[in-house]
Amino acid sequence: MDVYEPLKNKPAILMLVFRIAITLLVLYEILMQPHLSTEAQAAYTAGILLIQVNDYFRIRLYLFFRNNRMLYFGSMAASIAGIGIYMVQFDSLATDVYFIFPVIEMFLYNSKIQPGLLVVHMAVFLYTLIQLKADVTHSLFAYLAMLLLAYLFRSNSLQKKKGEALNVELSEANAKLKEITIAQERTRIAQELHDSIGHGLVSLKMHLEYAGNIADANPQKTKEVITKALAISQASIDDLRKAVAVLKSSALNERMELQKSLNQMINSIQVKGRLAFTFDFDEAVEVATPDIKHAIYSTVREAVTNGLKHGKAQTFYIEIKKSRSVIQVVVQNDGEACNHLRKSHGIRGIEERIHSLEGTVQFSSAHDRSFAVTAEIPYVAAKELV
Repeated sequence: MDVYEPLKNKPAILMLVFRIAITLLVLYEILMQPHLSTEAQAAYTAGILLIQVNDYFRIRLYLFFRNNRMLYFGSMAASIAGIGIYMVQFDSLATDVYFIFPVIEMFLYNSKIQPGLLVVHMAVFLYTLIQLKADVTHSLFAYLAMLLLAYLFRSNSLQKKKGEALNVELSEANAKLKEITIAQERTRIAQELHDSIGHGLVSLKMHLEYAGNIADANPQKTKEVITKALAISQASIDDLRKAVAVLKSSALNERMELQKSLNQMINSIQVKGRLAFTFDFDEAVEVATPDIKHAIYSTVREAVTNGLKHGKAQTFYIEIKKSRSVIQVVVQNDGEACNHLRKSHGIRGIEERIHSLEGTVQFSSAHDRSFAVTAEIPYVAAKELV
């Protein structure tokens, strides 16, 4: 504890009360000395009170004294020397106990022990032993034992404070981690909803526009397109339900048939005579973990949706293959070139999804037409269900 706050914690308050009680005992002993004249009693009384005032201001103005080390040293040395005089003059239990207070202050209320003050305290103690002709061996043993106890108490107190500081840091770190987790969860929810709803809305828009263009010329074909649009809307509802289920479980527990899911996605967006898909799929990828397959599916769906929405593409080439320990994903279209890529929510979602699996992703575009998404994901096989 760097600052002594005698009125703000119970141990310090008890120490203050104890100090006052010991001071009153010393005053009582002064007044009870019959051989002292009235002038001497007044002088000793003033002396002990001056020591109290010195200690009080040094403790209350600790920050000031700490920034003026020589002033602090002089104040402490004066108190130690003054108490030593009273020990020699009165040789009582009260003065002996009072002599312990500087040790308590040095060891418990300072951030660092000042060796110089400790030397002063030891020197005054040895001086009192010589003057009182006390048993040096017994007295030194008791004195060193007192210093050892104070040092051990200081070490224990410092360890406790370090533990409290670590607990505070841990609490702050947990609070920050909670905030980061909440932010990540919000991002994940937004991405899942964007992926599940965005693709379906683009498909619906294309089919309804197509139906509106041929409504007068070919009513029968219009009915077929509208029927397919209804099927797409139902599929979008199902996808939304799946996304919500994923968010609730925080994991993909079901085994995903990636090739079938991608074929369904391609079929849902396909408009006869307007779009062309080339789909090359490696069966070995089906053995990958569900989170990898989910990332591949979402990446392909987002790449196709962006190609239709922003690039006005009509032809798509999709390749998914396993090469040694890496899964390669390529989605290329013949849409408008993009020389200055502005990362939309969907593009950032692709990056975050691939990077979370320790993979890499690149976006490239030719000068005239076409746009490609190329990703590589470390291959991890799913464990067999027990």
